[in-house]
Amino acid sequence: MEIPQTLYSALLSADEEYLIALCNKGTVNRAKKDLSAVQPEIRQTEGETVTLTVGDTVCAITAPLGSSTCTCPSSTMCRHRISAILWLKEQALQVGAPSEEAAVPSEDVPPGEGAEELTVLLSAYPTQTLTRQLGERRVSALVQRESSSEGAAIRAGSAVTVELPWIPATVRFISPLEHSSCTCHSRSFCVHKAEALLTWQLRHGVVTADSLLAAFHNDAGSELERREICAAVRATMTDWMRTGLTRLPSSSQETAERLAALCHVGGLPALERALRRLHGALQSYFARSAAFRAEGLLHRMSAVWRLASDLWTAPDQEALRLAGTFRDEYQAVGNLQLYLLGLQGVELAGGYAGTIYYFWEIQKHRYYAYRDLRPQFYEGRRQVNPMEAILWELPGTLRQLWNCRLDLAGARANGEGNLSATAQCRGTLLKKTPPGTVVPPSAVAEDFSALLPHSRPGLGELDRLALLRPHRLEPQEFDRVEQRLALRLLDGAGRDIWLTVRYREGKQAMMEALERLADQWERKPDLRPVFFGALYRERDRLCLHPIECFTDWEETP
Repeated sequence: MEIPQTLYSALLSADEEYLIALCNKGTVNRAKKDLSAVQPEIRQTEGETVTLTVGDTVCAITAPLGSSTCTCPSSTMCRHRISAILWLKEQALQVGAPSEEAAVPSEDVPPGEGAEELTVLLSAYPTQTLTRQLGERRVSALVQRESSSEGAAIRAGSAVTVELPWIPATVRFISPLEHSSCTCHSRSFCVHKAEALLTWQLRHGVVTADSLLAAFHNDAGSELERREICAAVRATMTDWMRTGLTRLPSSSQETAERLAALCHVGGLPALERALRRLHGALQSYFARSAAFRAEGLLHRMSAVWRLASDLWTAPDQEALRLAGTFRDEYQAVGNLQLYLLGLQGVELAGGYAGTIYYFWEIQKHRYYAYRDLRPQFYEGRRQVNPMEAILWELPGTLRQLWNCRLDLAGARANGEGNLSATAQCRGTLLKKTPPGTVVPPSAVAEDFSALLPHSRPGLGELDRLALLRPHRLEPQEFDRVEQRLALRLLDGAGRDIWLTVRYREGKQAMMEALERLADQWERKPDLRPVFFGALYRERDRLCLHPIECFTDWEETP
């Protein structure tokens, strides 16, 4: 029996890793098992193809091996073809090469030509094609993972294996690339293959992180448009500050909304969000809301001006970082053991409202949140209250799971710790438990000086969350001018944190609960409740925005 030269070379270079890349490890193992019970028979050799009978099927084995066919219904590389390839490889080693060259045992075949050919193919694949398929959001997330050393695991051999744990998916590249496989079982060049190949190119210096990000912003006209938008925003803020709040026209609300829309079109999501927050503050100002504060509006104007100035003057790559992204990428974070510490209803200045649920992760000792927020202008169209939505196949709503433990399998979260509502997550509800049996004592601050780093400007919301147990409390008079209730919380050394709540719609119940707590604490000085909230600074004071208060903490002995 003589095997065609091209097929002979393909058979000798096809080690087990290559065959697994053609299909999967289970199929290769099944094919080996079948060979012990089935003896293939060669029917004919025509050109570069050898046709064999394998059991009840007929396989046509050719080079490249991924182009082989079988009469079975399988549309992918089946166990019959793998059995035929393994058997033909044994025959090729026995009969030797069809030319004068001696056969070389497969285990002694150097990686040489096959590995070099695969490297050339991976390097030559058009990067622009990959970036277009993935889009800016996926490429930005890929670059971020690589820079933080949390990227893919890559193994090289006769096949290049790239593991993407955040999807999760495993891609195996072989030559030719069209026969590469992915655990998503897609026969096409799926996004997983594109992400794996782009990661390989980035890791091997074929492309740089700067050039990848610049690929989405390399249009000169687009860059000019972004600079013009930033200049217009900065000029508007300068004009408003010169005019003063008392002479500011009501049309400034529409101006802020128009500028935000321009930022959206111009690819400046961070500036768009800042302008929408400013728009909300302007609405509060012209509606003469009791919750309006002039310093808050001026702060938002200044923040917009500074960001627009930074974007206008920054170098290209720095400007890309400052511009931000429209939507955060959710990454796989494994299985989480969560405890629902509290929740609060919010109305954001950007026009979104809903509920934020705050979780304590029991193993990693950190906070996660789930944000159930919707645009307010959709309120009249909704038929289902988002606060009553059931997530992660739990037996009830999140509101009903307060102070309960739950195991979340396949959890996904963005870089800020916000959980995804994806249907891929599965939650298992455990029993209701006092928080002190779940949260370690070290996470509850009794020395308020330790909380100062968590109140720095620029920190994310979850970074400002804190649990604290005051030594005593000093109630304050209700401020009727600013419509504000304040409690002065002190630790054992007399260091204070001010708990403040401004009166507004939906906050009355919280204010009444705090007033009852102050009365109860005055009657029982040894009450020692635990407060959960977000830290911030107001002038020279360290303040806490309350989310929950626990009077039955019950620490584990």
